[in-house]
Amino acid sequence: MISCNTENYPYSDEETEQFLNEVVKNAKATITDLTEIDRKPADKFGILTRYTLSKKDQDEYHKNNGTIVNKDGNIYDFNTYNLKDYQLKNEKNEVLKFVDNGAAKTLQGLPFGEYENVLCRNLGIMFNLNKKFEKLNGFINIEFEMSNGMKKEVKIPVNISINDKVPD
Repeated sequence: MISCNTENYPYSDEETEQFLNEVVKNAKATITDLTEIDRKPADKFGILTRYTLSKKDQDEYHKNNGTIVNKDGNIYDFNTYNLKDYQLKNEKNEVLKFVDNGAAKTLQGLPFGEYENVLCRNLGIMFNLNKKFEKLNGFINIEFEMSNGMKKEVKIPVNISINDKVPD
């Protein structure tokens, strides 16, 4: 896996710190697209976040009418996450636990988005739960770690409902 490769880590400490700061600042809990469509009790939800694309990637995006060639070695390819602590309850006040879905503990690349006229790469993590919810409340403490050893921890409040909209 690329995320374990520290020998050829191509990003400076400044780039890495900026990436982690943006990921932590923008992290929020959300329902899934499927939950938004179905509006039925769900046992999945996600964390969405983003970071600003480099000038080079932004130029490529605009030059190629909204596309960037997908390549290995994006900064998010070098990231893993660790759940440090969490507390989640549904509308029945039942405690919900995470179920291992076998997915890699990495941020997944999602479509690009523009926020305040700045082009960003959206990133996400999908979680499975042991029970369904219509409303989910609590928090998740999560630590993001880069393969160069730099880490950043954040406490993400969770206050979502199956009636929410997935953020753009």
